[in-house]
Amino acid sequence: MFEAWIVLFLPLLAAGARGFMVHNMQRSLCLEETPATGEVLLKSCSLDSESQQWAWVDQGLLMCVPSSRCLSALQREPVHTGPCWGPGVDVRGLMWDCDRGRLISRNSSMLLSVDGGRLTLAHDSKHSKWKSLDEGDICHERLRSKRASKHPEEFELASAEQSSDMTEEQRAYLRWFYRTEDPTIWTFVLLGLAFVCLLVGFLLLGMGAMANKSRRKIAKYKAAAAGTQRSEELETIVPLREDQPPPTQRGGERAQSRAHHGHMERREHLLLVL
Repeated sequence: MFEAWIVLFLPLLAAGARGFMVHNMQRSLCLEETPATGEVLLKSCSLDSESQQWAWVDQGLLMCVPSSRCLSALQREPVHTGPCWGPGVDVRGLMWDCDRGRLISRNSSMLLSVDGGRLTLAHDSKHSKWKSLDEGDICHERLRSKRASKHPEEFELASAEQSSDMTEEQRAYLRWFYRTEDPTIWTFVLLGLAFVCLLVGFLLLGMGAMANKSRRKIAKYKAAAAGTQRSEELETIVPLREDQPPPTQRGGERAQSRAHHGHMERREHLLLVL
Protein backbone atom coordinates (compact mmCIF):
# COMPACT_ATOMS: atom_id res chain seq x y z
CA MET A 1 0.00 0.00 0.00
CA PHE A 2 2.83 2.38 0.87
CA GLU A 3 4.58 1.79 -2.45
CA ALA A 4 1.33 2.34 -4.31
CA TRP A 5 0.88 5.75 -2.74
CA ILE A 6 4.52 6.61 -3.51
CA VAL A 7 3.99 5.70 -7.14
CA LEU A 8 1.04 8.10 -7.27
CA PHE A 9 2.72 10.93 -5.39
CA LEU A 10 6.11 11.09 -7.09
CA PRO A 11 4.85 12.16 -10.55
CA LEU A 12 2.64 14.81 -8.95
CA LEU A 13 5.50 16.19 -6.88
CA ALA A 14 7.96 16.21 -9.77
CA ALA A 15 5.43 18.00 -11.98
CA GLY A 16 4.15 20.69 -9.64
CA ALA A 17 6.16 21.03 -6.44
CA ARG A 18 8.67 23.83 -6.06
CA GLY A 19 10.24 22.26 -2.97
CA PHE A 20 12.52 23.97 -0.48
CA MET A 21 16.25 24.33 0.03
CA VAL A 22 17.98 22.51 2.89
CA HIS A 23 20.50 24.97 4.31
CA ASN A 24 23.22 24.28 6.89
CA MET A 25 23.19 27.04 9.48
CA GLN A 26 26.86 26.78 10.47
CA ARG A 27 28.43 26.51 7.00
CA SER A 28 25.83 28.53 5.04
CA LEU A 29 25.73 25.86 2.32
CA CYS A 30 22.84 23.92 0.80
CA LEU A 31 22.24 20.26 -0.02
CA GLU A 32 22.60 19.57 -3.73
CA GLU A 33 22.21 16.23 -5.47
CA THR A 34 24.61 15.26 -8.24
CA PRO A 35 22.28 13.95 -10.99
CA ALA A 36 24.86 11.62 -12.55
CA THR A 37 25.94 9.78 -9.40
CA GLY A 38 23.23 10.57 -6.85
CA GLU A 39 25.85 11.87 -4.40
CA VAL A 40 24.64 14.65 -2.13
CA LEU A 41 27.11 17.53 -1.78
CA LEU A 42 27.30 20.87 -0.01
CA LYS A 43 27.16 23.74 -2.48
CA SER A 44 26.60 27.48 -2.42
CA CYS A 45 22.89 28.15 -2.17
CA SER A 46 21.26 29.10 -5.46
CA LEU A 47 17.54 29.52 -6.08
CA ASP A 48 18.15 28.73 -9.73
CA SER A 49 19.54 25.26 -8.98
CA GLU A 50 16.84 22.62 -9.35
CA SER A 51 19.10 20.02 -7.73
CA GLN A 52 18.83 21.95 -4.44
CA GLN A 53 15.04 21.60 -4.29
CA TRP A 54 13.80 19.06 -1.75
CA ALA A 55 10.38 18.04 -0.51
CA TRP A 56 8.98 15.88 2.25
CA VAL A 57 7.23 12.75 0.99
CA ASP A 58 4.86 10.89 3.30
CA GLN A 59 6.03 11.50 6.89
CA GLY A 60 9.74 10.89 6.69
CA LEU A 61 11.13 10.72 3.16
CA LEU A 62 13.17 13.71 2.00
CA MET A 63 13.09 13.71 -1.78
CA CYS A 64 15.07 15.69 -4.35
CA VAL A 65 12.39 17.17 -6.61
CA PRO A 66 14.01 16.94 -10.09
CA SER A 67 15.28 13.36 -9.72
CA SER A 68 12.48 12.00 -7.48
CA ARG A 69 15.13 10.21 -5.41
CA CYS A 70 15.16 10.25 -1.61
CA LEU A 71 17.95 11.09 0.80
CA SER A 72 19.48 7.85 2.07
CA ALA A 73 21.17 7.03 5.37
CA LEU A 74 22.38 3.59 4.27
CA GLN A 75 25.89 4.90 3.63
CA ARG A 76 27.67 7.06 6.18
CA GLU A 77 29.99 8.83 3.76
CA PRO A 78 29.54 10.00 1.09
CA VAL A 79 25.81 10.52 1.46
CA HIS A 80 23.71 9.52 -1.56
CA THR A 81 20.12 9.53 -2.69
CA GLY A 82 18.32 6.35 -3.58
CA PRO A 83 15.06 5.23 -5.20
CA CYS A 84 12.12 6.09 -3.00
CA TRP A 85 10.25 2.92 -4.00
CA GLY A 86 10.67 -0.28 -5.89
CA PRO A 87 11.65 -3.89 -5.34
CA GLY A 88 14.46 -4.36 -2.87
CA VAL A 89 14.32 -0.79 -1.54
CA ASP A 90 14.97 -0.58 2.20
CA VAL A 91 12.55 2.16 3.18
CA ARG A 92 13.91 2.27 6.74
CA GLY A 93 17.21 3.63 5.43
CA LEU A 94 15.34 6.47 3.72
CA MET A 95 13.23 7.62 6.66
CA TRP A 96 14.23 10.72 8.61
CA ASP A 97 13.00 12.35 11.79
CA CYS A 98 13.21 16.12 12.15
CA ASP A 99 13.84 17.54 15.63
CA ARG A 100 14.73 21.19 16.27
CA GLY A 101 16.46 21.62 12.95
CA ARG A 102 18.27 18.28 13.04
CA LEU A 103 17.72 15.45 10.57
CA ILE A 104 17.97 12.08 12.34
CA SER A 105 18.00 8.76 10.51
CA ARG A 106 15.33 6.41 11.82
CA ASN A 107 17.45 3.44 10.80
CA SER A 108 20.74 4.34 12.56
CA SER A 109 19.77 7.30 14.80
CA MET A 110 22.66 9.24 13.25
CA LEU A 111 22.56 12.95 12.48
CA LEU A 112 23.01 14.44 9.05
CA SER A 113 25.97 16.75 9.67
CA VAL A 114 28.94 18.50 8.11
CA ASP A 115 32.57 17.52 8.61
CA GLY A 116 34.80 20.17 7.09
CA GLY A 117 33.27 20.64 3.67
CA ARG A 118 31.83 17.12 3.41
CA LEU A 119 28.37 15.82 4.17
CA THR A 120 28.37 12.87 6.55
CA LEU A 121 26.40 11.00 9.21
CA ALA A 122 27.49 11.29 12.83
CA HIS A 123 26.14 10.36 16.23
CA ASP A 124 26.97 13.80 17.62
CA SER A 125 28.07 16.93 15.81
CA LYS A 126 28.06 20.69 16.29
CA HIS A 127 27.38 21.20 12.59
CA SER A 128 24.08 19.35 12.30
CA LYS A 129 21.64 22.27 12.35
CA TRP A 130 19.56 22.64 9.20
CA LYS A 131 16.86 24.99 8.10
CA SER A 132 14.81 25.69 5.03
CA LEU A 133 16.13 28.67 3.12
CA ASP A 134 12.59 29.45 1.97
CA GLU A 135 10.59 28.80 5.13
CA GLY A 136 13.10 28.94 7.96
CA ASP A 137 12.09 25.89 10.01
CA ILE A 138 12.78 22.66 8.16
CA CYS A 139 10.57 20.78 10.60
CA HIS A 140 7.61 23.10 10.10
CA GLU A 141 4.36 21.43 9.15
CA ARG A 142 4.01 23.58 6.01
CA LEU A 143 7.21 22.09 4.58
CA ARG A 144 5.84 18.58 4.54
CA SER A 145 4.22 17.95 1.19
CA LYS A 146 2.08 15.12 2.47
CA ARG A 147 1.02 14.26 6.00
CA ALA A 148 -1.57 11.77 7.08
CA SER A 149 -3.96 12.56 4.23
CA LYS A 150 -4.99 9.73 1.89
CA HIS A 151 -6.03 12.05 -0.94
CA PRO A 152 -3.54 12.89 -3.69
CA GLU A 153 -5.48 16.09 -4.40
CA GLU A 154 -4.46 17.50 -1.01
CA PHE A 155 -0.85 16.70 -1.77
CA GLU A 156 -1.03 18.59 -5.06
CA LEU A 157 -2.75 21.54 -3.36
CA ALA A 158 -0.09 21.67 -0.65
CA SER A 159 2.62 21.68 -3.29
CA ALA A 160 0.95 24.54 -5.14
CA GLU A 161 0.60 26.55 -1.92
CA GLN A 162 4.22 25.86 -1.04
CA SER A 163 5.46 27.09 -4.40
CA SER A 164 3.60 30.38 -3.95
CA ASP A 165 4.75 31.11 -0.40
CA MET A 166 7.64 33.34 -1.44
CA THR A 167 7.20 36.65 -3.20
CA GLU A 168 9.39 37.80 -6.07
CA GLU A 169 11.03 40.36 -3.76
CA GLN A 170 12.01 37.60 -1.33
CA ARG A 171 13.39 35.46 -4.13
CA ALA A 172 15.34 38.40 -5.52
CA TYR A 173 16.80 39.09 -2.07
CA LEU A 174 17.82 35.45 -1.61
CA ARG A 175 19.41 35.40 -5.06
CA TRP A 176 21.37 38.52 -4.11
CA PHE A 177 22.33 37.22 -0.66
CA TYR A 178 23.55 33.86 -1.93
CA ARG A 179 25.01 35.16 -5.17
CA THR A 180 28.31 33.78 -6.38
CA GLU A 181 30.82 36.48 -7.26
CA ASP A 182 34.15 36.33 -9.00
CA PRO A 183 36.75 37.04 -6.28
CA THR A 184 39.35 38.19 -8.83
CA ILE A 185 38.27 41.83 -8.64
CA TRP A 186 38.46 41.89 -4.85
CA THR A 187 41.86 40.18 -5.01
CA PHE A 188 43.23 42.95 -7.22
CA VAL A 189 41.61 45.60 -5.01
CA LEU A 190 43.25 44.14 -1.91
CA LEU A 191 46.59 43.90 -3.70
CA GLY A 192 46.27 47.55 -4.74
CA LEU A 193 45.45 48.62 -1.19
CA ALA A 194 48.40 46.61 0.13
CA PHE A 195 50.71 48.29 -2.41
CA VAL A 196 49.44 51.76 -1.42
CA CYS A 197 49.93 50.95 2.28
CA LEU A 198 53.46 49.75 1.49
CA LEU A 199 54.25 53.02 -0.30
CA VAL A 200 52.84 55.06 2.58
CA GLY A 201 54.95 53.02 5.00
CA PHE A 202 58.13 53.64 3.00
CA LEU A 203 57.24 57.36 2.77
CA LEU A 204 56.78 57.64 6.52
CA LEU A 205 60.01 55.73 7.08
CA GLY A 206 61.90 58.15 4.79
CA MET A 207 60.36 61.17 6.47
CA GLY A 208 61.35 59.82 9.87
CA ALA A 209 64.94 59.22 8.72
CA MET A 210 65.18 62.75 7.28
CA ALA A 211 63.75 64.22 10.48
CA ASN A 212 66.31 62.33 12.58
CA LYS A 213 69.12 63.53 10.30
CA SER A 214 67.89 67.13 10.57
CA ARG A 215 67.73 66.88 14.36
CA ARG A 216 71.30 65.59 14.49
CA LYS A 217 72.47 68.48 12.27
CA ILE A 218 70.67 71.02 14.45
CA ALA A 219 72.22 69.51 17.58
CA LYS A 220 75.71 69.73 16.04
CA TYR A 221 75.07 73.35 14.97
CA LYS A 222 73.93 74.30 18.46
CA ALA A 223 76.99 72.62 19.99
CA ALA A 224 79.31 74.44 17.55
CA ALA A 225 77.58 77.78 18.21
CA ALA A 226 77.92 77.28 21.96
CA GLY A 227 81.64 76.45 21.57
CA THR A 228 82.22 79.54 19.42
CA GLN A 229 80.49 81.78 21.94
CA ARG A 230 82.61 80.31 24.75
CA SER A 231 85.81 80.93 22.77
CA GLU A 232 84.81 84.54 22.11
CA GLU A 233 84.16 85.11 25.80
CA LEU A 234 87.56 83.66 26.69
CA GLU A 235 89.27 85.81 24.05
CA THR A 236 87.62 88.91 25.55
CA ILE A 237 88.70 88.10 29.11
CA VAL A 238 92.36 87.19 28.37
CA PRO A 239 93.50 90.65 26.94
CA LEU A 240 92.10 92.40 30.00
CA ARG A 241 94.24 90.24 32.21
CA GLU A 242 97.33 90.82 30.02
CA ASP A 243 96.99 94.66 30.36
CA GLN A 244 97.39 94.44 34.15
CA PRO A 245 100.99 93.88 35.51
CA PRO A 246 101.68 90.83 37.51
CA PRO A 247 101.36 91.13 41.28
CA THR A 248 105.14 90.69 41.85
CA GLN A 249 105.95 93.46 39.40
CA ARG A 250 103.51 95.82 41.09
CA GLY A 251 105.02 95.02 44.49
CA GLY A 252 108.59 95.68 43.23
CA GLU A 253 107.61 99.01 41.79
CA ARG A 254 106.02 100.06 45.07
CA ALA A 255 109.18 99.00 47.00
CA GLN A 256 111.45 100.95 44.66
CA SER A 257 109.20 103.99 44.99
CA ARG A 258 109.34 103.84 48.78
CA ALA A 259 113.15 103.37 48.75
CA HIS A 260 113.63 106.34 46.41
CA HIS A 261 111.35 108.46 48.53
CA GLY A 262 113.30 107.52 51.68
CA HIS A 263 116.63 108.33 50.00
CA MET A 264 115.35 111.75 48.97
CA GLU A 265 114.17 112.46 52.52
CA ARG A 266 117.59 111.53 53.99
CA ARG A 267 119.37 113.73 51.43
CA GLU A 268 117.18 116.70 52.29
CA HIS A 269 117.87 116.11 56.00
CA LEU A 270 121.66 116.13 55.47
CA LEU A 271 121.47 119.35 53.48
CA LEU A 272 119.56 121.00 56.30
CA VAL A 273 122.17 119.90 58.83
CA LEU A 274 125.01 121.27 56.81
